[in-house]
Amino acid sequence: MKMTVLTFVFGLLLFSCIQSDEMASDLGPLPLGIWSNIEYLSNGFTMERVTQLKENNYGYLFLSNGKLVHRANSSWCGTPPIITKDYEGTWERNGDTITLRSQFWGGVNLQEWRLTESSGKSLLVEIVHSEWDLDE
Repeated sequence: MKMTVLTFVFGLLLFSCIQSDEMASDLGPLPLGIWSNIEYLSNGFTMERVTQLKENNYGYLFLSNGKLVHRANSSWCGTPPIITKDYEGTWERNGDTITLRSQFWGGVNLQEWRLTESSGKSLLVEIVHSEWDLDE
């Protein structure tokens, strides 16, 4: 009896430590979650799913209720060291297209993305449209 209970507990611990691609999909449909480690490309960027946004690093938090948190520059100056701020916004997905609307230091940014590749752990994003409405 003791051996059966011990084997069960050991098995439970072992399986709770295993991470698979199936577990990534349990977080909900893309792009739900926290995304950072952005690498810019000629017509878009890639980003990775992370467990939290690090201080003064760019990233996105997509919530299931259509809310968005975009961590970006806190001011117009892009000279290092960069200080970031969290800006609230909204997002909506229609097929492989995502429309984002968020605040930034100078007004409102509206973007349309096309998800061109995803593994559940990384996204390849093509920027289809970007519009900046400046507060004057």
